[in-house]
Formats: sequence, structure tokens, C-alpha cells
Amino acid sequence: MGLREQVAHLAATRKEQGWSEAARTMLAGIRYRGESRKILFALSHPRPLPDAIEAARTHRFKFATPEDLESLLPTPAYMIAPVDVERVRNGIARCMLQQDGEHLVGYAWIWTSRLAYIEDGVHLNLPDDMIYNYKAYTNPDYRGYGYQALRHLNLLALTRDEGVRRLFGFVDQFNSKSLHGVRKSGYVPVGTLRIRRRGDRVRMIVDVEKDFWSNKART
Repeated sequence: MGLREQVAHLAATRKEQGWSEAARTMLAGIRYRGESRKILFALSHPRPLPDAIEAARTHRFKFATPEDLESLLPTPAYMIAPVDVERVRNGIARCMLQQDGEHLVGYAWIWTSRLAYIEDGVHLNLPDDMIYNYKAYTNPDYRGYGYQALRHLNLLALTRDEGVRRLFGFVDQFNSKSLHGVRKSGYVPVGTLRIRRRGDRVRMIVDVEKDFWSNKART
């Protein structure tokens, strides 16, 4: 991120999140200059608002089939791509839909492997009872109810028989909007991942609580 982009980002952060968050972002940029820093989060007890639970009484929560996702492809706002359909078809990922009759309320994606993909060349080894929740969406017509936390609750319910008890996620240190969103949903920070690329060398530092790491061999 160049200087002009940094200034624009700080201005947007101050406008949307306030002076405190803008100051945090600026200090993080100075302290971790030249690094890609991810904040790691975990969620075991979603906190949906009572209004969200009441408003979604007739909604349906289900894992999407490839055909379900293909029906969403023609609507760009849903941000479903052909690669998403293939991931579901090949068992790489799963998408839980929240539906109000025939209308899409939103969705939440999980990575099926406990070897969570962070970016090219970077994966984290998760415990058996944790799954990686890596993408979410709420239809603008249904925003304001706090449905994301409700989807997390249903996601854990639908995967409980598979041994899943916790969700994992990460947010870039500069993504203030997402940082606010995951905390609002009940996610708590459990560590950080720092990646520094300099010349032909890459340095990675993972600092995470013991309960959120696995030493099992995975492929």
C-alpha cells in the first residue's frame, strides 16, 4: 500500500470507525511496516440478537448443492464464482445458505480441511473440533438484523455431529470494518500471523494459543 493509499485508507477508517480505530490502524502500520499481518479469531459461542432470531423464525438454513450455487451465479451481487461451485462439487468447501422462501438472505462458507488456506503458500493446522469460516454475505435487503451471528450459530449446529465445536477466521490488520464485524459476531482474538517477504526470502511468525493449534500431520 503506497503513501497515497495509506492516507486515503486512514481517512476512510476515521470516517467509518472513528479516531480511535484510525489511530490503531496508523500505529499498526508503523509497527509492522513491510509485513502482512493477520489477526486470528475463534468462535465457540455465537451471540445472535433476539430480534434476529425472531425475524428468522421461518428462514431455512441448509448446505448448498452445486446446483443451488449455479442458480446464484447470474447475480453478481451475490459474489458467487464458478470456482465456488467447483469447490463444493469436489468437497473442498461448503456453503450454508440462509433462505427466506425463494429469497437469499445470506450465506457462510467453510473450508472442509482442517488445514486452513490463508493465502498461496500459507496454511494453518487447526484442531479437529475447529473449522475455517472464510467467507460470508448478507443480502442488503436483510442487513441490520445481525444475521451473521445467527448463521454462525446454525453453522455450528449443522456440523455438530461431525465434531465441530468452534469456528476459525482471520482478518487483515487494516480491515477495520471486518475486525468490527467479527467481534460483533462473538469472535475473540486468539493469535496473529505475520508474513514478511524480502527479496528471495519469506519469514512467517505464528503466535497462537495452544488450544487453537494442532500438531497432527495433514495433507
